[in-house]
Amino acid sequence: MAEITEKINEEEAIPIKNLPEALITDILSRLPVKSLLRFRCVCKTWCALIDDPAFVKDHLNQSLASNSNLRLIFREYYLFSADLDAGEQQVAVKLDHPLKSPNFATEVVGSCNGLLCISNSEEEIFLWNPSIRRHHKLPITPIEYPERFDCPRLIVYGLGYDPTTDDYKLVRIVQFYGDDEYSCDSEVKVYSLRTNSWRRIRDVPYHLSYKRGFGVLANYGLHWVAVRERTEPDTASSSFDSFDLQDEEYSEVPQASSFIVSFDLQDEEYREIPLRDFVDDEFHMNVGVLGGQLCLLCNFFRVRVEVG
Repeated sequence: MAEITEKINEEEAIPIKNLPEALITDILSRLPVKSLLRFRCVCKTWCALIDDPAFVKDHLNQSLASNSNLRLIFREYYLFSADLDAGEQQVAVKLDHPLKSPNFATEVVGSCNGLLCISNSEEEIFLWNPSIRRHHKLPITPIEYPERFDCPRLIVYGLGYDPTTDDYKLVRIVQFYGDDEYSCDSEVKVYSLRTNSWRRIRDVPYHLSYKRGFGVLANYGLHWVAVRERTEPDTASSSFDSFDLQDEEYSEVPQASSFIVSFDLQDEEYREIPLRDFVDDEFHMNVGVLGGQLCLLCNFFRVRVEVG
């Protein structure tokens, strides 16, 4: 009986080597990352295929096209992950990341194509792929303080992909306090994963509005809410006080002069994105991504939230 069963199994089994390589690649490209990590152990050929950069790109494109392999990363003190493909009963799992520490909270300062940029200080910045559990520590780049400015006003980041150079870039913008609230200077640096190095680029000619606002990625550009540089008080601009739950500080948020600034990851130029006229401009403005497109979030305090 055992011999008959073994013979049937042998007849029903299709040798992997007889399948066309293109078919194997297509099948594997449709599988979840967890399955691919296990299948790397099947044979050396599969391991080399799954690790190949061309296959990684095909798998990413397949996931984007099918809107699959989605994970939600969120933060309290630690980082947690929820698999959005697993259904409603999915339980959030605490992530074991390279900056995990009982003494320091870790922030996600950028996200692109499953790659996260995490940090808990200016010296500890990592690019980390939680799906394959690989990480890369970025080299330290000191802040270059301009004359008359000795205190950073804010430090924000943005992570994105440049298709023209097939490179992932991290943008760091540092803005400084001046002698008064209207003077401002900045330092902008771009990190390239391809060269593993930082370089200085042209300063951003705007005031960014939020201390902890990382760049929102859409259409190969990073986006922030900003206001134009002012040399004197602008009585025509309205504003309201915003309370930062992390810093526990109040700050004035200008509204009428606010707009969206975009940094193009391909030509590395700043551009302004025009906004429609608002009948009621007393709201907290922010940007996000919905359905792969840039969207505007208007929070009318204790009244309503509009998305456009």
